[in-house]
Amino acid sequence: MYKILPFFIGILTVLLIPSSVWAFSSSSAGYKLEAEFGNWGGAKSSTNYKLTDTGGGFAVGFGSSTNYGTGSGFQYVLAEVRQIVFTISSNSVNLGTLSSASVASISNTIEIDTNAAGGYQVTVLDDGNLRAFGGDEISDAGVDNDVDAGSEEYGLATSKSGQQIIQWDGGCNGTNPETAEAITTSAQTVASSAVPIDNDTTTLCYSASITPATEAGQYSHILTYIATGTF
Repeated sequence: MYKILPFFIGILTVLLIPSSVWAFSSSSAGYKLEAEFGNWGGAKSSTNYKLTDTGGGFAVGFGSSTNYGTGSGFQYVLAEVRQIVFTISSNSVNLGTLSSASVASISNTIEIDTNAAGGYQVTVLDDGNLRAFGGDEISDAGVDNDVDAGSEEYGLATSKSGQQIIQWDGGCNGTNPETAEAITTSAQTVASSAVPIDNDTTTLCYSASITPATEAGQYSHILTYIATGTF
């Protein structure tokens, strides 16, 4: 008995560590087929072609929630294309005619779809203060992180928590004061995720006010949004 036991253990070790494993495998002089267990498909090839396909699988593709991101299915794992898709609802915003008696606010949205393993971040930077053609400027929102009626201030807030730009209070309707933070020439985050995610939408709120002494004119500047995936 003591001599037979090592013999069987050795055989079991060989059987449990094969050089290749297929749920289904078939081949001839013209083709070779490898397929997943329970699914149709796999890798097929001959002298003239090479093909991968998938059929019969459940929940194939990419899925995510707040706490996870996952890719499933033979085709997804084999031929996943790394991507990040950035969509903005409008590439311009118009605060209208500003008044010293109220705060003007307007919003747009950004949306991210990405299969990046580490998620993404979106940053914003400007090309200088909100300014008129003659050089007059509207100052950035101050350290109190809001725009007050009767003050010369302009700033941005985001609906996403944990960003370098302050999170808005859910208003963006001219509330006095309106939550806002200065946009600068240095990139600041307005949206992010630590995992792959689909249809992740963030609302951005722009607010401004002036004093009675603010020079009349058409004020504008350029904002640049940068979406970066962590692959």
